[in-house]
Parts: sequence; structure tokens; C-alpha cells
Amino acid sequence: MSNINAIAFLREAKQLISIGKKDFIPRTYSHPSGSKVKWKEALLHIGLTQPNQVWDEVLKLTPSDYIDGPCIDNDRPNDGKTIWIFKKEVNGFLTYIKMKIDHRGCVCLSFHEDW
Repeated sequence: MSNINAIAFLREAKQLISIGKKDFIPRTYSHPSGSKVKWKEALLHIGLTQPNQVWDEVLKLTPSDYIDGPCIDNDRPNDGKTIWIFKKEVNGFLTYIKMKIDHRGCVCLSFHEDW
């Protein structure tokens, strides 16, 4: 998909974040090594100590950080929402960021080092 859609997504996401309509999903990620990584460990690994810092980084995203989207939300294919994927350097780590917009506002589904 084109960067034009990514620009529109980022504009809406940043507006929602700025008015407090945001949600960070505390998940356990599956590392390619087969190990499980809790969200707190994933944030600490890239030098972030709390989810609020995630939003500071999301607000700095630009269309050049866009990787993929809109993609179907495989975990909730029937809700009609699409997922957007970005990669950005955070504290020297290439970071994988997966988000969507739904009734909660901007929802961060993944935020961890890019494996």
C-alpha cells in the first residue's frame, strides 16, 4: 500500500494520542528463538521503562518508518480493523511497532526490538 495511507494513519493516530485516546496492550511476544518475552522485558531491552515512553516514540514516527499496512488483524479478523506496521530506531535498536485504530483510539499491539 502507499505511503499516502500511512500518512493518513499516522495523522489520525497522533491526534488520538494527543487527546489521550490510546491503549497499550500488555502482551507476551514470541521470540524467533522460541522463547517468550514479556512486554516489560521487551521495553527494558530497548531502554524504555514505562509504556508512556512508547507513545513518545510513536509520536515521532514518520511515513519513512512505514513497513506494512493496512493488514487484516489476524487475531480479530471480523472487527474490520486494520493493522499498521512501522520500524524505527529507538535507543540504538531497530524497533518493531504494530498499531491499529479502534474504539479505544490508537492501540499499540507490539513494541519490541525487530527480530
